[in-house]
Formats: sequence, C-alpha cells, structure tokens
Amino acid sequence: MFSIRIRPRIKRYTDHSVEEVLECFTDTLGSGDFHLEGTVLKNHVFVKIPEDFHHYWSPELQLEITHNYLRDDGYSDRQENTIIRGFIGPKSTIWTLFMFFYIASGFLLLGGLIYGSSQSLIGVEGNYWPAVIGGLGILLTFIASQIGQKMGEEQTELLMRFIDKALSKCNCTE
Repeated sequence: MFSIRIRPRIKRYTDHSVEEVLECFTDTLGSGDFHLEGTVLKNHVFVKIPEDFHHYWSPELQLEITHNYLRDDGYSDRQENTIIRGFIGPKSTIWTLFMFFYIASGFLLLGGLIYGSSQSLIGVEGNYWPAVIGGLGILLTFIASQIGQKMGEEQTELLMRFIDKALSKCNCTE
C-alpha cells in the first residue's frame, strides 16, 4: 500500500493529570499484554520492539505528556488538562540516514539543473546528468522508505494498539 505519511503522529487530550497518564503507560507496559520494551522518563514515554523481534525497519514510539497550557487561552478549542503528543517512526539513526539521502539527492538534482541550464544559456549543449542522477536518488530513497514502512507495518499497528489501550484507561480524546 502506497503511503506518503512518513511518521504517524499522535495527539490526544485528557482531563487526567500528567502523572496519571504516565502511570497508565507504565501499567500498560508492565501488564505483559504487549511484547514491548519501554521507559518512562519525567514526562516522556519511549517504547520499542524487543531485540528478539527487532529488525532494521522496526519502528519506535516517542510520546511527550505535558500540561495543556493553552486551555486557559480564550482561543483554544480544547479545555482538557493534559496533552499527549508524539509519533511512531524509525530509529533516529535510520531517520537521519534517509534525510541525508534526500538532501544529498536534492542538492544534486538542483545543482544539476542549474549547471545544465547555465550551459544551455551560454550556447553549449546542456549536461543534465547530475540532475537525472539526483532525481533517481530521490526516487530510490522514496521507494526504499515505502518498502521499510511496509515491513514495519505490523509492528506499527502493535504500537498503535498499545497507545489505544494505555489511553483508554485515561479517557483520552483526539
């Protein structure tokens, strides 16, 4: 399945305190219902797939639970006490590697277009090969990211079920 969404985002609200929400996540991690490893540090929750089931494309969950400071703002449409924000994505090293490939290929594409256009403007036959290589680099990186998302889809769904179970204890809304 083709998906342009790179990292699923989570944004939920609850009237429970930050400590109660963190306790919900701690309880769900400790319940043994899910084969996941995780830590709860201050107001952050980090959950990953155990090494036994881990592969290169395995996703990780990162959440931040904070007080909803905007609830007292007259323009805010959400009046709940706590906001839960985060995302499910690849490990930061993999994310950085893919961003490097996208940026390098983008520079090659842009530089190749500028170089080829400059040659054409002065009357020399334009050399657009660097632009073609940059475009292929972007396309191949995109295809690799789609393959990785497909391989990690089942584990992403497991992390989403974990979030839903933990947040159902706290009556969280979207």
